[in-house]
Amino acid sequence: MAPLDPQCPSSLVSVGVWPVTDAGQEVVITASPTLHPHTHRHGPRVDRRHSGNVSTVIGQTASLRCRVLDKGNKSVSWIRHRDLHLLTVDTYTYATDQRFQSLYEPSTGDWVLLVGSVQRRDGGVYECQISTTPPRSHFVSLHIIEPRTEILGGGDLHINTGSTINLTCLVLYHPHSPDVLTWLHQGKEIHYDSARGGVSVVTEAGEVTRSALLIQRATAKDSGNYTCKPTGAEPATTRVHILHDEHRAAMQGGVGGGGFPANAIMVGWAALTCLWWAGVWAGGQLHPTHSRLRHPPPPPPSSFPT
Repeated sequence: MAPLDPQCPSSLVSVGVWPVTDAGQEVVITASPTLHPHTHRHGPRVDRRHSGNVSTVIGQTASLRCRVLDKGNKSVSWIRHRDLHLLTVDTYTYATDQRFQSLYEPSTGDWVLLVGSVQRRDGGVYECQISTTPPRSHFVSLHIIEPRTEILGGGDLHINTGSTINLTCLVLYHPHSPDVLTWLHQGKEIHYDSARGGVSVVTEAGEVTRSALLIQRATAKDSGNYTCKPTGAEPATTRVHILHDEHRAAMQGGVGGGGFPANAIMVGWAALTCLWWAGVWAGGQLHPTHSRLRHPPPPPPSSFPT
């Protein structure tokens, strides 16, 4: 079998015998970046097991690692792949954008490319290159995670008149807690000390920021779009419908004010009526429970609890 070229690209998968000493000792080498992280047994090389892809929240600092073994007197460069822009050579920065910086960690052999305050456009592939002949390269992907805002419950919410509107907003993947979180109704900021009264907000800052908007004694004027708008993230909007006729809500499958569904109450009343008539025809005996109904069931409710 023909010997491998020790400079063969790491992307090739091949097996061969390569003499490694003057004494004629030979070793079998497999060039496979997946199965054998050390593509080359001797000379400068990248340890791919400790040089993986990176995901970073927008606004934070990204750390891209390239662990180089047996570097010797060679240089290590970082190159942005989308435009082949040379960013750093060893610890020297060549990019005009000072957010880029290269650090060396002697204890691990890691060459770390730091990207400060990452932006959406920083996402992509970066190349760690060793100045051998030909150069040996390793590629690291930087994935940017953007903050997300969502209101629990989805698009449309149906609330009965007089009930409490309870909206919960979550802000996820924010580099830090939002400085300001504002609730809007129909595009206008909600003022908690307004003459309407009954409006309150509870916000808990943290890795996931939660904000609950409570509006008591909902009326028709409270219908419309509600928006949770944090700084540093896209807003989220939901639409609230205030129901005036619970019977119509039952036809639509709605639930009023967190109570029982109106159609469930009607079904229960109808079942109770059937049981009473069955007891009459059975001589007062209700089978198979053998319990008695001494009085007819009450008339159907004219209104349902809110």
